[in-house]
Amino acid sequence: MKISKISALLLCAAMALSVSAACEKDDKSSKSDKSISDSENYNNSGNEDTTKNPPQEMTLNPALGENQINADIEEEADANETIFKLNSIIEAEVEDLAGKKYIYLNVDISNTTDEDYSLSSLNNFYLLHGDNIMETSDLTTMFYAKNNLKDIAITQDPIIVPAKGKFSGFISGFEVPADLDSFTVGFYPTQNNANNKQTVIEVEVTPDDIQPAK
Repeated sequence: MKISKISALLLCAAMALSVSAACEKDDKSSKSDKSISDSENYNNSGNEDTTKNPPQEMTLNPALGENQINADIEEEADANETIFKLNSIIEAEVEDLAGKKYIYLNVDISNTTDEDYSLSSLNNFYLLHGDNIMETSDLTTMFYAKNNLKDIAITQDPIIVPAKGKFSGFISGFEVPADLDSFTVGFYPTQNNANNKQTVIEVEVTPDDIQPAK
């Protein structure tokens, strides 16, 4: 009788292990199927019901600034049906900003297309200096110019460039180190597509090119 009970217990244990193994296998199979399904959703660029977003680094434009056009100050550069010219650079010493100053750009942007388009100082312009340190426009520079600089009238974003016409004026400025006197101005002629940054126009700025604000 004892043997029969032991045999029954062993049989139950064996059955339990078998069921557990089967469940584990089904679970792994389910996870594998789900992984394959996610992979298909991710790779199917034509599937609007994609359930998995790609990694952020894969969304970056690999052609960013691929076509570089170099120009001098007061020299026109033509790209993407846009003619760009950097007219002048103004610097303003700011008492409340220890070790900092503001840089303002006066530019011409001509639109050779039949449609108006808008640009922005933040998306379309940058300053590059030192070990590839990039500066983007700072909204506070606009308020400072409005209250303190008589000769600088900042055009707020968006910057409208009319069809077959031209924008001329100052864009929102940049906050940079006070001792910075050499840098590169970058402009993306994106036209009516803010993400079209394959081409960039760059202008090298030297100390002789910078004028003090009045």
